[in-house]
Amino acid sequence: MFRVLPALLVLSAALLAACDRTPTGSSPYPGGPTADGKVKLLAEASLPATSLSAMGYTAAQLGQAQANGLRSTTLPAIGSGLLALPSGEFVGITDRGPNEDHLDASGKADGKIFPLPDFSPTLVRFRVEGNAIVPQAYTRLTGSQGQGITGLTNLSGEELPFASQASTSPLAFNQSGMDTEAIARFPDGRFITVEETSPSVAILSASGQVLVRYTPVSKTLPNAGYPVKNVLPDVLTQRRVNRGFESVSLSDDGKSAWVTLQSPMGDAKADAYKGSRVLRTLKLDVSDPLNARVVGEYLTLGSAISDYPAGGKQADLKVSDTTWISGDKLLLLERAGGLVQLFVEDFSGATNVLGHADEGKLTFENTATNLGALGIKTSARTLVFKSTDAGITDDKLEGVTLLSPSTVALSNDNDFGIGDNKTGAPSKLWIVQLGQRLR
Repeated sequence: MFRVLPALLVLSAALLAACDRTPTGSSPYPGGPTADGKVKLLAEASLPATSLSAMGYTAAQLGQAQANGLRSTTLPAIGSGLLALPSGEFVGITDRGPNEDHLDASGKADGKIFPLPDFSPTLVRFRVEGNAIVPQAYTRLTGSQGQGITGLTNLSGEELPFASQASTSPLAFNQSGMDTEAIARFPDGRFITVEETSPSVAILSASGQVLVRYTPVSKTLPNAGYPVKNVLPDVLTQRRVNRGFESVSLSDDGKSAWVTLQSPMGDAKADAYKGSRVLRTLKLDVSDPLNARVVGEYLTLGSAISDYPAGGKQADLKVSDTTWISGDKLLLLERAGGLVQLFVEDFSGATNVLGHADEGKLTFENTATNLGALGIKTSARTLVFKSTDAGITDDKLEGVTLLSPSTVALSNDNDFGIGDNKTGAPSKLWIVQLGQRLR
């Protein structure tokens, strides 16, 4: 399916089985919180310059990508999602690949540039050696026939894809395309991921094949090249453009999954919604991953943008990942300009609005709505981490995973050195000891 490149391996089910080996001895991470109750940065690692040829792209493809405007071919973005393996290694996931705004003649964004349009979202298994991230294997996501999927948008009404800024005609939409943004792993080695375009949830085999993709009820993708089931609440089609799911949590037994929209729904320029802080979280029964069912829909109240040092608009706030703690508790990564925060989000007392009369509308997101008057309780949250307290200056962290009851790993999305990444920042990983125990 994939070429084996020098010094690189293709991730396979056998290799993943090897990853399941639990190391002998105790965990290398602190089991308890810091003595002074303050967060502590334990380690920081970066990915050295690594050619995208390591992911299987040819010199011709990369040369064309540079001609299309890709500034660097040695800055892979592997941290849009993150999970820890029992072996002590990690698995990261890329998003849809290098992309940035395409501007029309007036300088207004009218789509996205994909300088490497054949890019396939990719799983990256890696270990940390000192201050370096060392990739062990790359696995492109594939369809049912083994073809690599793309990161291109699916249908008319979504962002128009272009090959370069000079392009005046868009590329064709691709129903297989996914903008993957988070990753978790079932006990049997399969994966669950989410993407922010539709939004949707997908189940992957241990070797990266898309086994099924779950989309909102009205989003049918008959030419996707893999099975698609339309089971998610249709109100999700009203998510803001490119603001679908960036987070997924999976219980340790692999039976329950949670996904949270990264932003409130509703027009961010409309008075009714531009100040909204209400996010929707779905709970899915994935005890049979290929026949998932939505069993809960809850509301989460994001922070006020004034809590972030760079300020800006309320719409700038994003939820970029979650990881499961226990029961109905998740660790939620929230970010905006200049700061990343982690909250324990407890849904045990939150109202399940699935089937509520207003569930299919944007009543909950409307800032004029009094949720209490509707008898609706949001999830309860407790702040446990601020990136500035750990000396972390990168505010585009998009992956979080729990390493011990009081230790987390965080990863960034460096955008492949394109778009917002003007400085050539690499993919990075941080390991942080918290000031309190989460389990």
